[in-house]
Amino acid sequence: MPFGTSMEHKGFRGTVSLSPDVLMALVRQVITELETQSFTRLILVNGHGGNFSLFPCIREINRADRSIKIIVVNPWEYRGDQREQPEVHAGEMETSIMLALNAKVGDDRRDSDPFAVGFVQSDLNTFGVGRLSKAGTWGFPSKATKAKGQRILKHVYKHMMIFIKDRLQRLDKDDRYGGPGPVALRHMQPEDLAFGLSLSRVANWNQVMEDWELYLDICRDSSYLAMHNGNKAGTVTCTHYQNKFSWIGMVLVDPSIRRAGVGTALLNKAIEDCEGKGVAALDATPEGRKLYLNLGFSDYCHLSRMVVDSCADMLIKSSVACEPMKATHLKKVIAYDEKIFGAQRGEVIKHLYEHNKRYAYVFKQGAKICGYCLGRGGHNYEQIGPIVADDLEIAQSLLMSSLRMSRKKSVLIDCVNDQDDFYQLLESLGFTLQRPFIRMFKGKAPKGISMQEQYAISGPELG
Repeated sequence: MPFGTSMEHKGFRGTVSLSPDVLMALVRQVITELETQSFTRLILVNGHGGNFSLFPCIREINRADRSIKIIVVNPWEYRGDQREQPEVHAGEMETSIMLALNAKVGDDRRDSDPFAVGFVQSDLNTFGVGRLSKAGTWGFPSKATKAKGQRILKHVYKHMMIFIKDRLQRLDKDDRYGGPGPVALRHMQPEDLAFGLSLSRVANWNQVMEDWELYLDICRDSSYLAMHNGNKAGTVTCTHYQNKFSWIGMVLVDPSIRRAGVGTALLNKAIEDCEGKGVAALDATPEGRKLYLNLGFSDYCHLSRMVVDSCADMLIKSSVACEPMKATHLKKVIAYDEKIFGAQRGEVIKHLYEHNKRYAYVFKQGAKICGYCLGRGGHNYEQIGPIVADDLEIAQSLLMSSLRMSRKKSVLIDCVNDQDDFYQLLESLGFTLQRPFIRMFKGKAPKGISMQEQYAISGPELG
């Protein structure tokens, strides 16, 4: 930009100065235009010390944490010690630079030193340069040489670029203006469920409001909301199963709040909440596994999320007959499940049955329960699980019964990898792997869990 704020040079013919408001408006407009074109970094090289209004304008934009960040550089700060005497304007240094740049520099170089008569640079807030120096100079242009200017520019180029590259790297690591800010945790309340659901949507997770209501119902005193600088920022749920083990799930953080320690605070609170209530457990993604290993978790088994876009063309057959689950079955189903799951989870089973009866089936031999299946609706997929059965044939029959109720739906199943035949059955039906999970326990896994009869889980957030 060829013009800036040069009001201190008022009175010298040919000087063109922008008012502070005009300069700020112009800079704001340029920045906004670049921002709309998805530029995220702007390096602003300031060529004039009198552009005092430039800095509050840049501070205002950077402090607002907009998508674009501005680095302001004053080249003269990187000149090195190249001057014999101090100067403010058109002295030894600036004249030497103009000579090195082959600019038009006259021979009439009149030295002037307002410092010598008691003026200081801040006096420019009260008096213009013309009041302090009739020649308009504040320094010693007579000492300027082209060689000095070349040395100054070389020093400026080198050290200014070191500064710029360093600041760009710092912005790449974290481009927030402020620090991470305080993270406060409190128990989730019904009015927080909409926020939890919004985080599910941003993460493209499958949960619907009904799921969030379930989490709050079964673990209200162990579900936490993170507040960051007074705003809702993240969630975690802890489901305690008879003090045998506790399930950590729904660790979600608002993506606009990055590297502020929200996720760490939530996870540490969940682990703390699990103390004295059984071993902490969770189903981790491969990326999250690294963090959990460092926190003392260890691998237990592997799971696979299998999905299919539609069941409409499936040839769904089963060799044994299942029947729809009824309320009268629940007591026996809960007791049957406890021996396999390793703890009683009656609240989860009852909720899934009462809200999604179309997917609820049992297999009986006489009065004995030998397997059951539940399911639920979702944002992206209908989810079938848990599937618990004495053997593969029963598990297959339960699966097929539920799939018949999902003819025009996309379906997901979180299956246990050790069940090779069941996994191959899903593949034969057109299911494909969406993502793996690793079941982990913090410490030794509790006794009483049997994975041989678990073919599909209820979901990574519930176990």
